[in-house]
Amino acid sequence: MDIIKLFLISLALCLGACTADTPADNTLRIGLASSPISLDPRFATDAASHRVQELVHCGLVRLGEDFLPKPNLATSWQHPDPYTWAFELDKGYTFHNGQAVTAKDVAATLNAVLNKDLSSPLRAGFSAIENITIDDDYHLTLTLNKPDSSLLTRLNLGILPASEADKPHQAKQTMGCGAFKVSKWDNTLYLERAKPDATDIQSIEVLTIKDPVTRILKLVRNEIDFTQNDLPPHLLPWLKKQPNLTINSQPSTTFSYLGLNMQDTILKHVKVRKALALALDRNLLKQALFGDLPTLGETVLTPSHWAAAHIPLTPFDPAQAEQLLDEAGFKRGKDGIRFHINYRTSTNPTRLRLVTAIADSWKKIGVDVSIESLEWGGFYARIKRGDFQVFSLSWVGITDPDIYRWILHTDMQPPKGANRGRYSNPQVDTWLDAAAVSEDLSERKALYAKIQQQMAKDQVYIPLWYDAVVAVSGKRLKGFKPRNDGSLLPLLDATLENP
Repeated sequence: MDIIKLFLISLALCLGACTADTPADNTLRIGLASSPISLDPRFATDAASHRVQELVHCGLVRLGEDFLPKPNLATSWQHPDPYTWAFELDKGYTFHNGQAVTAKDVAATLNAVLNKDLSSPLRAGFSAIENITIDDDYHLTLTLNKPDSSLLTRLNLGILPASEADKPHQAKQTMGCGAFKVSKWDNTLYLERAKPDATDIQSIEVLTIKDPVTRILKLVRNEIDFTQNDLPPHLLPWLKKQPNLTINSQPSTTFSYLGLNMQDTILKHVKVRKALALALDRNLLKQALFGDLPTLGETVLTPSHWAAAHIPLTPFDPAQAEQLLDEAGFKRGKDGIRFHINYRTSTNPTRLRLVTAIADSWKKIGVDVSIESLEWGGFYARIKRGDFQVFSLSWVGITDPDIYRWILHTDMQPPKGANRGRYSNPQVDTWLDAAAVSEDLSERKALYAKIQQQMAKDQVYIPLWYDAVVAVSGKRLKGFKPRNDGSLLPLLDATLENP
């Protein structure tokens, strides 16, 4: 019996045995696959926390869908030289306790992130800040110790009141100035509108429902109104037939890829890396395993990003792959095998299905693959320290082109950075250093184009695709339009219609 039939049987039993709760008219219920770890903007780094934080906190800037900074708490800013940023704040913002948001609060939050004793995981991203000067209640100036062209993008950091900013990590006790405030957080996170007359969605209940099938059941039974991503692709055709559900999707900023250890005795050969890429029929993989929702891509930044370069798609060409392996000196043995490689992955069932399909593709060109699946913590710990031959992961929510310095620069090899494949190219390092300090957007775009082209030429990653943002709304929620970064902010423009 296949998984869809099992799902439908489970659904019928559940619908027959249970009666859905009736939610409050103005309360939206969201089902997330992972619980937010922290709503403290100084410490949160996971995707679930970031998405909920956007509803609770405000930064100096916000990032638009074009990935460029837009005014938020700051109405305007000036950048007279590479070492100076001056901001003017909007006088209309207050924290959820009614206190005005001032330059003192912004300075206190940034100083807290920079405080070594507080140990914020975001500290390195703000290390260029040398001094913060409060000019008056609504003006402040940042003085840098080095040019940092990406600093403005990072200033979407949520701002805390000065009285809270120097306190230890406060995962659940957080004070923001966003559209919603935290009212309670036990097994469920409860948010309330900071200004109750703003819209008919007055409160939000954020429920953690790890199992995707359970989330679907709760949607069908009207126990939740909305969920996004982490849904089994093979069940989406069934969901689309449900009259009370609305499904919206679009390509996301989540880039899935295969990581390669370029110091490995086999994978150090660029022809081997290219052969492995050519042997993958990515169109078939995404159709068979992901409902054809992902969009093929070649580099970390999405095509709509201002710094993205146009890189031609790697074709599916197993014949050329075999030729490259022969040229690299890896002829087929009597058993048909050229070499053996280890492929590490997590125990996530979707990941395991993908890895199994990739291993089968590589076997056809004479590459024998041993699959090693580890629980997430052990798997990720090994990947972060560069202990692998091949692995598969995704970069989630990437908006800043400085990601290329983080994953490509020689100085960013573990444990300092995320150059886990230990790639090293002096010319690329030079381009990365220049792009990090350039004040000219067109110059940065040209530099990042060279970097991405060289990255593809050297086959640093084997690219797969950009995952899709898939948002499913129940019959009560109307008007939600998903963003490519998976943000929940479009909920601010949505409405609830009660039967």
